[in-house]
Amino acid sequence: MKYCIIGASAAGLACAESIRQTDKSGEITVFTKESSLPYSRPSISYYLKGAVGSSDMLLHPAAYYRAKNITILTNTPVTAIDRKRKVLRAGRKTYPYDKLCICTGSKPFVPPVKNAQGKANALTFLDIAAAKQLKAKAGKNTRAVVIGAGLIGMKAAEGLSKICKSVDVVELAEFILPSILDKSAAKMVKAHVEASSNIRFYLGDTVAAAKSRGAHITAVTLGSGRELPCDLLVLAVGVRPETSLVEAAGLAVERGIVTDAATMQTGDSDIYAAGDCALSLDMLDSSKKIIALWGNAVKQGKTAGFHMAGAPQQAGGAYAVNAIDFFGCRICTCGLIHADTAPYFSKVRQAGGSYKKLVFCGKQLVGFVLVGASDNAGIYTSLIENRVDITTLQGDLMDTPSVFLFNKAARQQRLKGEESA
Repeated sequence: MKYCIIGASAAGLACAESIRQTDKSGEITVFTKESSLPYSRPSISYYLKGAVGSSDMLLHPAAYYRAKNITILTNTPVTAIDRKRKVLRAGRKTYPYDKLCICTGSKPFVPPVKNAQGKANALTFLDIAAAKQLKAKAGKNTRAVVIGAGLIGMKAAEGLSKICKSVDVVELAEFILPSILDKSAAKMVKAHVEASSNIRFYLGDTVAAAKSRGAHITAVTLGSGRELPCDLLVLAVGVRPETSLVEAAGLAVERGIVTDAATMQTGDSDIYAAGDCALSLDMLDSSKKIIALWGNAVKQGKTAGFHMAGAPQQAGGAYAVNAIDFFGCRICTCGLIHADTAPYFSKVRQAGGSYKKLVFCGKQLVGFVLVGASDNAGIYTSLIENRVDITTLQGDLMDTPSVFLFNKAARQQRLKGEESA
């Protein structure tokens, strides 16, 4: 059996490892356009600020793949999938497959900024190659401008703040981290970041145009008319699923690659998809969406790999969960944090430097936002994942819950959820 996997990040590696668990002799080939063996993509911000080296980011040494008999072809972008002949094209070569998994992940969304395209100091921030470019161009006199105050932009800004003279972050939304925070929590985090660093925010604004001298940008003009000096422009508005190969091959794409949520199989019985390029089923509201998280990519990749090798397991639903730090401020979010209209309702508590928001639907907890109050994040996540009936709990969830607050009925419900997972 010949297995091919396009993409060598979380989903691709998990897929390869799951295949090998089941099929000890099948031929596994993983294609990646990157020059590195699989690495921890979330670590690129730590590399940028000097906390880790590039070799520290590798998930496994080369010997690991040799021992597992997994072939990883670096610097080998796949350019076409021929479903009829069941071959991949990469460069001038073709590679046959019996089973194929698409794990192409995401690509940067580059906003239209007049006069910025092709400039030497206008860069994205999504992989180790981009992080190395940023690090090479940043210095103590660099005035950086980051477009986007989402997770990618904020991590780029945090890393650059350690090595640059100034970092200006421009965000179209009215508050930072809009995908994982509400307005009140974002206000707290923004104040903490500003007090802890040389980062300044320009919210409800956008970078409209760049001024340049030759191939280098020297300043940017915002939509509001303000001009900011700029030695380094980081385009970090967000990402889009990389689905071009699949679309060209005639498979269904709706925001992401359409798959069977339980098996990760596409409309072609021999082709699967997993990770940030594939749609996920949100277990909390039954919607299909991209849940671009490392853990979800691993789960999907494993499911695809087991099915490809003939050892089916169910992927089940997923949900968004984030745990992240900015300058010592711990942020934990999970589930449906922006669901504030009926049938959803929220409870909020803010005191000193902490913020807690719990989101409910009927008798269940379905989301939370914790800023500086992460001690019970694991308990809240368990309540969400196991869909515990909160009326069976003792005490106030807004206080300090513990496993000892579960009464008998709640414990039985939680155990039943664990058995069926």
